[in-house]
Amino acid sequence: MKRFLIYIVSSWVLFSCSSDKPIAKIDSNLEITLNCDFSDVLHHEKQVLNNKIKVNIHPINGGFQLDAKKKNTFFGKKVIDFYWIKKENSKVLMSKIITLQDLLKAQKLIGFKTMFKTVHFKDTIADVFFQEGLDKRLIESNKNREGVLFAMEGREMNILYAPKNIAKNKISQLKNSLVSYLDNDLELNCFFDWDKTTKVLSTLKALDLTGESLLKICYYVNSVSNLIEPVVCFSLDTCSDDLASKLITDNSLQSSLSFSNEQSQNIQQYFVKNNIKLPVLKVFNAVQYVQDSSSCYSKKEFLDYFEEIEGVHRLKGKKINVSTALIIPKGVNVELINGQEVDFTDGGFILSFSPVLINGVKFYSSDSTGRGLHIINAKNPSRVFDSEFNGLKNLEIDSWKLPSAVTFYESPVEIKNTKFLNNDSEDGLNLFRSEPFLLEGCFFKNTFSDAFDADFSDGVLKNCIFENLGNDAVDISGSTIKVSSCHFRNVEDKALSSGEASLMKVDSVLIDGASLAITAKDNSSIIVSNSSILNSDVVFCAFQKKKEFGPSHIEGNNILYKDSKKDFLIERKSSLKLNGNSIEEYEESVREILYGNEYGKATVK
Repeated sequence: MKRFLIYIVSSWVLFSCSSDKPIAKIDSNLEITLNCDFSDVLHHEKQVLNNKIKVNIHPINGGFQLDAKKKNTFFGKKVIDFYWIKKENSKVLMSKIITLQDLLKAQKLIGFKTMFKTVHFKDTIADVFFQEGLDKRLIESNKNREGVLFAMEGREMNILYAPKNIAKNKISQLKNSLVSYLDNDLELNCFFDWDKTTKVLSTLKALDLTGESLLKICYYVNSVSNLIEPVVCFSLDTCSDDLASKLITDNSLQSSLSFSNEQSQNIQQYFVKNNIKLPVLKVFNAVQYVQDSSSCYSKKEFLDYFEEIEGVHRLKGKKINVSTALIIPKGVNVELINGQEVDFTDGGFILSFSPVLINGVKFYSSDSTGRGLHIINAKNPSRVFDSEFNGLKNLEIDSWKLPSAVTFYESPVEIKNTKFLNNDSEDGLNLFRSEPFLLEGCFFKNTFSDAFDADFSDGVLKNCIFENLGNDAVDISGSTIKVSSCHFRNVEDKALSSGEASLMKVDSVLIDGASLAITAKDNSSIIVSNSSILNSDVVFCAFQKKKEFGPSHIEGNNILYKDSKKDFLIERKSSLKLNGNSIEEYEESVREILYGNEYGKATVK
């Protein structure tokens, strides 16, 4: 039997049927040449190991799958599926599927990385369709937090991926919800993200792909919204899917489908930016869009706590005790104002699907059990002024858990002159896919872990103070932010941390006492000017932490730094420039000496 090896060197992959004859090469331009037959090496799963990598090879219908091990990736992905495409009508379908994925990404939905490439065999030429695999990298590269991925086999749920720290009862609750929906005992909008589901199905309809047998719907359970989102990909799997069948015949869902000229114009900006030709799309309007999910929650608590005055819902009384799950439904106008106090006890919290106006309100927990304030899928801006969040924990109810005491998810927000104090949570304030945002004149003190965390959220942070923090002060991922005139004191880990292809522009800040003052990782950049850094273990740190990203870069101008243990911690391929001059003092592997090993702090959760 022929030996099958895969070597990964930098950005190319080499296949070999023997020790001396290469059969395929994938270089940085994805040029592929094959010189022998795969048939005798794909009849069962194999594990192949050389001194650096391990790869699993899985035969699949019409092709095969490469599954990288030991933190290796193929073009930034752990799993890529390959399909040989022989028929002309199949090529047309594959082209439409590639367009479909681009359309989904343009709407900030989950889309796969797909492509066509030509393969040269010994005696013929064939086209290969590439599609990234279903794993957590698919979810994270689409600006989402990892969550459960599953497919359906009839009425049965097949888990494709689940986070290691998932709540024990999450899967059982999920199964119960699916059964209830299939048995007509639960409304779809109570556990599916209605807006995203309608967008996915509308896009399929706009491309005339509804009901296409070679498209499979899988499902992602969004760990922030706690709602399911459909994920569409090419598949030769012939298993029936009772959930998908019910989705595409759900009358209320079908009547909500829409693909207007305005939607098409918004999508066109993405296609122009990425140099993609926008196809002709079918335009249609919703008959009746269903958007209120309030029927899924008890309204009793909302009506008990709020009163409506001239179209505005306000809390009753000056001092309010919230000892339950207080749900604010979608589509209401909510104001908390005028020196009101909200005391969360017995694990109570506020969860709002509408934007909120908060002005001069104190939120705290007299028994240290309060689960905070969380704005989910509000879409329109919230405003928080002259308020305080003190001594709160993160949201945790049944199998739904968020890391922050205060959360804004897909909900832009403006926060001014507000305090975040003594919060016992992984993040004091977390913004996730919430842009634009503005934080001005805010004060963060004594947070158990990170003070402010922005994931895939662009905005501005100015005139804020961060003091006595258990982990990071400002931690961003996939975001572009401006930080100006802020002070950082006694930060146990990173004062300013930019990760996962982020850009942070910093001006006129003071950092006095941090383990890592300025840190860029994973293809991120920080540009810092006119600032002072004192009494820090490490002043500048730049490195690559995750294989799917790349090196990072810091540029500093007019920076005063002194009394540090180590000025530079820069990994090779990453860079640091100060006043236009490159600093060429490198470490081979920065990650190995961070996270509590020599510098920085171990992750606290």
